[in-house]
Amino acid sequence: MIMTVLAGFAGGLAGTLWGGLVSAPLLSRRPELRGLGWVPDSGMRVLGMAIVYGGCGAAAGLLFWLGWGLAAFAAVPWYIVGAAFGGLLWVAAAVPALLLLATRLPALRTACRIMALETGVAALAVGLLCALAWQRAT
Repeated sequence: MIMTVLAGFAGGLAGTLWGGLVSAPLLSRRPELRGLGWVPDSGMRVLGMAIVYGGCGAAAGLLFWLGWGLAAFAAVPWYIVGAAFGGLLWVAAAVPALLLLATRLPALRTACRIMALETGVAALAVGLLCALAWQRAT
């Protein structure tokens, strides 16, 4: 169990890395966000983002362990199981929130697309690392 939780935490930190290296520069270039009060990332904000992504990744790792590593896919390679789990996490958690935000605040549509990519990368990393940890343990 501890390995899947730690793998989920590590995968969540991949979201932090993506956010700092890709999403933040892309979002800072959007003029419509500056008008809404866009604030660039600071050290404390990145630390907070790492805590959130890591905590959510650890929770996803626990969820993966509780689901017995998606036992229904026993004959499927680990990376397909991981990608499926990451995709399910992304579709269930990030997509509805970002889609509703983009629908209700048209000025944020581009930001929501960038954040959807960031959360997709994090969810995929969580799924793949949890599946790898599960496969290595069995």
